[in-house]
Amino acid sequence: MHHETATKILSPLWSATLPTYRAGGDQARHLPHLFETEWTTGLPLPLGEQRTPGQSVALADGTTFHRETDQNRLSAAYKQQPRTRVYESIDARSDGWYSLVATQMARLTRRRIICTMYESNATDYNLGAHYDVWFGVIMQMRGTKAWKISAPQGSQEIVTKAGDILLLPPNVEHDVTTPEYSVHLVFAITGNPMRSTAHSGTT
Repeated sequence: MHHETATKILSPLWSATLPTYRAGGDQARHLPHLFETEWTTGLPLPLGEQRTPGQSVALADGTTFHRETDQNRLSAAYKQQPRTRVYESIDARSDGWYSLVATQMARLTRRRIICTMYESNATDYNLGAHYDVWFGVIMQMRGTKAWKISAPQGSQEIVTKAGDILLLPPNVEHDVTTPEYSVHLVFAITGNPMRSTAHSGTT
């Protein structure tokens, strides 16, 4: 099932991403309804009780960063201060279609891909305005997210819904709000070359 899902996602995702990724620049691109909403919301994710044992989750609000792997401590820390939950490197720490998509994107770009999942409620503190150093391929999985994106050409206000893709070039400042509830994935295309094991070993 994971292979079928990854294949169904990768072809349209990469076809839509490649022109913007190759062109460079600092303009975000919103691709609404790239995937069917109901199908997208039904895809399995390592959320909540489905979280893989040992999968770290960071609570982040732009000024504090609290990481946990234990569910009880995570719940207590979230209750004390509701913040965006950042499921770190799920491509490496969980086993699912998102790991296969990240692996195939790494082969296509020859760059390391890191997949991170963000979960937010409307009342959560978020990361605040910031920029990232990677090219972000953002896939909205549940709910909606409102993005305010600042660029030299002017600001953009974009709302992503389940099934939408947002392409966000590096070093572009952005801020987010969550109308009700949101889960999105970020496939981060880093500047680091994909490691090759062809010549690994000791001599």
